[in-house]
Formats: sequence, structure tokens, C-alpha cells
Amino acid sequence: MTSSIDKTPDNVPDPELLKAMEFVAKMKASADKVGASFIGGFITDDGRRFVQTNLDDPEEVERRLPPELK
Repeated sequence: MTSSIDKTPDNVPDPELLKAMEFVAKMKASADKVGASFIGGFITDDGRRFVQTNLDDPEEVERRLPPELK
């Protein structure tokens, strides 16, 4: 019997995308650690947007979000 841990789901993003997501998550964690506000992310070549923030107010996030990530 094969464990589900040994199987790779079909919907896992490519490794480069995962690396980029991990990088943004590490930046957010660093900001959290020192109590700094953070908004960061990227847009893939195919138009998918990935954004992480530690701000609670959606209006503040929208106001501070760089135009490139909107």
C-alpha cells in the first residue's frame, strides 16, 4: 500500500512559483518579527497574483498596495 505522502497532487504549482511564494512569506515573517507593516507579492507571467500582508484593514491594504499588484 502506497502512502498518500509519497504522491504529488496534480494541482501543486511549479517549483519556481513555490520558491517565489516562500520568499514573500519569509519577508512577511521578518516584518512580523520586528513589528513592521508589510505588503509584498508578485504577478506571474500568466497573470496570477500572489500577495501577502500583515495589515488587517482591507482599505489600508488597497491604499498601500503598489499599482503593479492591483
